[in-house]
Amino acid sequence: MPEILDIITAATEAYRKFEATHPEREIRQAVGNAVRFLAADLKSAAELTAGTQERA
Repeated sequence: MPEILDIITAATEAYRKFEATHPEREIRQAVGNAVRFLAADLKSAAELTAGTQERA
């Protein structure tokens, strides 16, 4: 679904802006991990949605 990919793109862009503020290393790593996990979960949801729509 393109909407899910839009969310991943927005989260990635927001993280880049956050990273540009040069936060402390631990905070940057924690937020980066959260964004990566979010992206992975959303990709899984997109794949599940695509598979469900193909069967319908």
